[in-house]
Parts: sequence; C-alpha cells; structure tokens
Amino acid sequence: MTREERSVSPDGRYVLYADSFEARAFQWVDTPELLDATTGSTVLKLTDDCWHLDSASWRSRSVLEMRLRHFPDGVPCYSVLVDCGQLTASVDGVEARPLDQVDGLLRDALAAQ
Repeated sequence: MTREERSVSPDGRYVLYADSFEARAFQWVDTPELLDATTGSTVLKLTDDCWHLDSASWRSRSVLEMRLRHFPDGVPCYSVLVDCGQLTASVDGVEARPLDQVDGLLRDALAAQ
C-alpha cells in the first residue's frame, strides 16, 4: 500500500490519508485513514480495505465529509460525516454513532442495496 495525504482540516489538527493499492489490473482503491496530527493517534481507520475514497471536504475545523464507494461494487456512493471532536460519524444521514461502529454502518448500508 502507498499512503498519500489527501486533506488537512482548516486548523491543521486532522489529516486525511489514503492508503492506495491495486485491487485488480489498473483498478486502484484508496482506503481512507484519519489521524490527529497533534497526538499522532488514529481517529478513523476502516477494517475493510475495499472502501474507496472518492472525495473529502471539511465542513468545519473538526467535521469531515467523505464520499465512499465499495470495491468492486462501485455504486452507490455513501456519504460519511465524521465529527473528530465528538468521535462520532453518520452514514447517509443516519443518526451519529461512535467511530468504532462506522464499519458496521457501512456494511449495513451496502447490504441494504
């Protein structure tokens, strides 16, 4: 995997990286990982490496919106809103849950399709 910085929060505290790997010939998956730059700790790391980061934008200094797709399914794209300050996230507008539940929320959203 190759790790690349993708986005930094407006105050510089949080950094979004993408771990890239070639899942198939010429098909790359960029799995997101969110770190707290002040402590060096991981805020969010998905256990399923097949979640691909399409885009990311900061809504505030501690709230990040990511658009994710699952490889090889590809469609649809899911909106993940991460609140780094509260250590919560929501998937497609579902009630915010602790960050350790994000994998399950994404799995449930994918299964519902």
